[in-house]
Amino acid sequence: MNAEFNWWLLIVGLVVGAGLVWFVVADSRRRDADIDAVERPREAVWLASVLSREGRPITPETVDRLLELHRVYLESPPPDDQEPQVPPVRTGSGATTPPSAETRETPNVAPPTSPATAGDGPTQ
Repeated sequence: MNAEFNWWLLIVGLVVGAGLVWFVVADSRRRDADIDAVERPREAVWLASVLSREGRPITPETVDRLLELHRVYLESPPPDDQEPQVPPVRTGSGATTPPSAETRETPNVAPPTSPATAGDGPTQ
C-alpha cells in the first residue's frame, strides 16, 4: 500500500512541477523595462528602417526620442482624464525646458483651466 502512495505522490509532483515550469516560461515576452540604453538606439534604427520601407520616412533620432517619451509615459502614473498630454520640449543639448502652466510633466495632473477644475473657485 505504501508503494502505490509513493507512485501517486510522484505523479502529482511531476504534474505540479510541470505546471510551475509552464507558468514561468509561458510569459517570456520582452517588455520596455527589459530594453536597456545600449539596445534602444538599435531598436530606433530598426523601427526607422521598417517605417521607411512602408513609405513613412523618419530618422532614427526621431524614433529614439519617441521611444524615450514612451518610456517616460509608461513610468508615470495613469492619467485621470482622457485629454492628450503635451510633454516638455527637449532642446539640442538634451535638456528639457520646464513645463509652462498649460503643460504637465505627468499625465495625471489636471490643467489649471480644465473643465474638471473650472468650477472650483471660491464661493461667495
